[in-house]
Amino acid sequence: MPALRWVLLALMVAGPLLAACGPGSASGGQATATAPPTDTPAATAMPTAPVPTATATATSLPTPAPTPTPAGPVAHQLPGGTVMLPAGFTIDIFAEDIGAPRFMAVRPSDGLLFVADMSGGRVLILPDADRDGKADETIVFASGLNRPSSVAFYQDWVYVGETDKISRFSAPGNALAPVGAKEVVIPDLPTGGHFTRTVVFGPDGKLYVSIGSSCNVCIEEDERRAAISVYEPDGSNGRLYATGLRNAVGLAWQPGTNQLWATVNGRDHLGDDLPPDDLRMIDEGVFYGWPYCYNGPHPNPEFNDPARCANVPPDTVELPAHAAALGLTFGNDLNAPQPFTDSIYIAYHGSWNRSVPTGYKVVRVPLTDAQPGEPEDFAWGWLPGDPNNPGEPWGRPVGVTVGSDGALYVSDDAFGRIYRIAWTGE
Repeated sequence: MPALRWVLLALMVAGPLLAACGPGSASGGQATATAPPTDTPAATAMPTAPVPTATATATSLPTPAPTPTPAGPVAHQLPGGTVMLPAGFTIDIFAEDIGAPRFMAVRPSDGLLFVADMSGGRVLILPDADRDGKADETIVFASGLNRPSSVAFYQDWVYVGETDKISRFSAPGNALAPVGAKEVVIPDLPTGGHFTRTVVFGPDGKLYVSIGSSCNVCIEEDERRAAISVYEPDGSNGRLYATGLRNAVGLAWQPGTNQLWATVNGRDHLGDDLPPDDLRMIDEGVFYGWPYCYNGPHPNPEFNDPARCANVPPDTVELPAHAAALGLTFGNDLNAPQPFTDSIYIAYHGSWNRSVPTGYKVVRVPLTDAQPGEPEDFAWGWLPGDPNNPGEPWGRPVGVTVGSDGALYVSDDAFGRIYRIAWTGE
């Protein structure tokens, strides 16, 4: 058996060598030993030994296609400056010259966009019947209001957050004007300091109202300040829902859940980078720290009482300090591919007490299995120039909402505009 094994091995080695010599060779072994020098023309004419079958199979496999590189942001020129957006989105001015538009809301029954115009004391309707991405007209739904900042809907009622009260108007059958007089459901709200009043309805059919603090850091006399309260739709049975929220401006319920989220503006005068604004999940009965703490268990120096802060929950997501995170909305109804639909969109109104301005943009907080990730710039450029040496802002985003057409609408109270951001895929 050993001898037979050596014979087989010899034949395996000799086979390719004999084939390389060709039929004209007198002796396979001798011809193989006397190959011409590699620097002569004969060397280039020598036949090539056959490639073993296994090697030929490996080299014939298709080459994998290269992984496509994601497209970078695209610049869009608007009157006043340039806005950057992810590739596939476009931005246009939907409406302008409408005062100081703050928060917006879409009436569920007909898809019309309602806007609170704070400077004009009005609630406006901006229809787009021909779906050309431009408001057909500006309809004044209500006027004579005291610094209105938010709008909400319940049954046939349109609710408005005025700075000193919560009002509602009857509008049955998709009326474009109130039927009857204004009704004040929550009178005598505390005034001064943070003056906006955000109203939303929860999945439980109750009215939620946010009122900011009267100061930077202080102990409030009115417990409704720096808190979110909840009421019946007629304004009765009011009670505190969550407290210790210095200024929870933006409120939104996560679709399909009973989870309330808020953007919270932190205190001032601790430097450029402290404390961060924050995006929070808001739960009933929880104290979120202000005025004793900031961003969870961090004691404010005015009180320096760690014991009061020990059980304060940390931020859900930290946002840049003094960026003034205001409106927020979920992207579930956005007419765009994932991951843009699985996101929270937040408007940064921009800083006033920072040595280097920041904000003035819209960010996207991606959601994975309902858990938020780090904020990413989505629409920016209203603060032009280098981040360390910016120019003059030409826009201040306030509210964000998804319209009935699946586009993202952004209000700008400094320049009286509503922007429309839509997915085109181009």
